[in-house]
Amino acid sequence: MNSPSFIIPPAARVAELPPYIFATTFAMKEKALAEGREVFDLGVGNPDGRPPSDIIDALVQAVHDDSWNCHRYGTFRGLPRLREAIASWYFDRFVVELVPETETLPLIGSKEGLANLMRAYLDPGDTIILPSPGYPAYFGAARLCQAEIFELPLRPENGFVADLDEIPADVAGRARMLILNYPGNPTGAVCDLDFFARSVAWCREHRVMLVSDIAYSELGFDPDHQPPSVLQVPGAKDVAIEFQSLSKSHNLAGWRIGFAAGGPEVIGNLGKLKSNVDFSVFGAIQMAAVAALTGNQKICAHNRELYRRRRDLMVNGFGDLGWHVPKPEATLYIWSPIPSAWGDRDMDFVKDLFERTGVLLAPGSGFGTFGTGYVRVALVADEEAVAKIMDRLAAADLDWS
Repeated sequence: MNSPSFIIPPAARVAELPPYIFATTFAMKEKALAEGREVFDLGVGNPDGRPPSDIIDALVQAVHDDSWNCHRYGTFRGLPRLREAIASWYFDRFVVELVPETETLPLIGSKEGLANLMRAYLDPGDTIILPSPGYPAYFGAARLCQAEIFELPLRPENGFVADLDEIPADVAGRARMLILNYPGNPTGAVCDLDFFARSVAWCREHRVMLVSDIAYSELGFDPDHQPPSVLQVPGAKDVAIEFQSLSKSHNLAGWRIGFAAGGPEVIGNLGKLKSNVDFSVFGAIQMAAVAALTGNQKICAHNRELYRRRRDLMVNGFGDLGWHVPKPEATLYIWSPIPSAWGDRDMDFVKDLFERTGVLLAPGSGFGTFGTGYVRVALVADEEAVAKIMDRLAAADLDWS
């Protein structure tokens, strides 16, 4: 006689967590590959380039350096050399002065840091204001904290820049945290320093922590107007913390390295939480990050030009089909309403397109309520692949209008 199954149910915060949108599209991709189909994955912003050789060399040198043995446990707050490099990079890039020891913190990627910041500051039932459409990881991390989410709409008529006047007074009164992401994922939108100044003033007035995610700050396409940092606003460190990543700017996505910058109190509390859950980043990767931040930054200029060129190819190619998509000002994404034949059923459009062509996009509904009816296209295919993709799309017998 078989004994009954022994199942321990997960915590409610996990049981009630909706599937991560990319897990769904990954499953579609894996099934197609198992069937021997050719797949063009434009759903995930996974850079196809390699890091510069000097960054790789710094990693290898650290791995073999017996003078400090990076294979042992590291320090909770990261290597002093990396904290100093972060502060130096901030000054060179934004003319922002940071105290390396107390106002910087290396992270195992900015996604980890953002999630741990929420854990450090949000109790169940607390309100967080998230941009919508916005990075799906914001929503997942907030739900794991059992926070109440208010979706701040990013509207195309405003260039997808948030209008803080759309936050109701009762939400502003109880909110603990506001996340802003410029240049934006998925929209590719940029903001100016005046917007950051207004945001700092709003957060100060309402006693809300401002969380600025600038993971795409080095991928602005206008050379004369590079994206700003919120920490350039006088007094911003009193209310704001900023997150940065080397994933897209330096092609280090798989290395999982980023950092936070802000006032000593919030950096200290984030570090306190992290000291209970990790030992910071592998030391050799930290030394590679030092090389990335203190090097000549040619890789950033290269990537800006690469994604700008791919953007133009994709936008023009879609236009030739009859699908006229907006041209983003930054990032490695195109964000567009889906063709009218699908109404606002973005997931159906993604599935139909993938089934007919093998081209995989990300459905906009996975980026929040106000992403419904859109798709995100990642610019991670080279020029030869783009030509193949456009041939597939042209032969798909779809209504692109």
